[in-house]
Amino acid sequence: MRLGLVVAELVKVNNLQAKPEQLQAHIEEMAQSYEKPADVVRWYLSDRNRMAEVEAVVIENNVAEFVMSKAKVADKVLPFDELMTA
Repeated sequence: MRLGLVVAELVKVNNLQAKPEQLQAHIEEMAQSYEKPADVVRWYLSDRNRMAEVEAVVIENNVAEFVMSKAKVADKVLPFDELMTA
């Protein structure tokens, strides 16, 4: 539950809500693997529950991208034995 609160606050404070163009792009990307992509797009757009699922995925992606953009990475050389016990 705490994680959900943290993510919700990240979304709110950093304006990471799903934008309409992101939703459309995500739906179109998913639809490309089907024989009739336009039908799949219409199917998603016609139902609020399906759109809520898409919105959740897009928000999750926005949060992940935001967190990764703020991450600091440092290389550290470790002996094999120490790595295996870490």
